[in-house]
Parts: sequence; C-alpha cells; structure tokens
Amino acid sequence: MDSQIKNKIITEFSWLLGIIIISAALEYAIIVVFDLHPILSVKIQGFIGLVVIAYIIRMIARMGKQGIFDFEDDKQEESGKRG
Repeated sequence: MDSQIKNKIITEFSWLLGIIIISAALEYAIIVVFDLHPILSVKIQGFIGLVVIAYIIRMIARMGKQGIFDFEDDKQEESGKRG
C-alpha cells in the first residue's frame, strides 16, 4: 500500500513538472517569436500560472478521491457529526 501511494505521488508530481516545463517553453516561444508588448507577456504568464494552479487543485482532489489522503470534511461526513 505504501509503494502505491509513493508511485501515485511521483506520477502526479511528474505530470506537474511536465506541465510547468512545457508552459515555460511555450511562454518563451510566444514572447520571442511574436515580440509582444510587455503587458501581453504578463497576461500570458498569468494564464499559464492559472493553468498550473488549476492542475494542482485537480491533482489534490483526484488524490483525495482515490483515498491517498483524507479530507477533514470526509471524516466528518463518515462520522455523522456534520452540522
């Protein structure tokens, strides 16, 4: 069970690292090729940052759904103390 959790965490962080590397390369290519105005460059950086943050949130939710770790709300629902 421990190795399964370890493998899942490594897989998720590998995907996250891949997304960060690809988004940084894409951002660099867009800025260099199109020679954008600095304000547009910042907006592209913001959009890429939002994509990375969204993936992190999705990763945490997916890992919680698969039972890798428990959320506090889930514990309260199971015990019936919600209120």
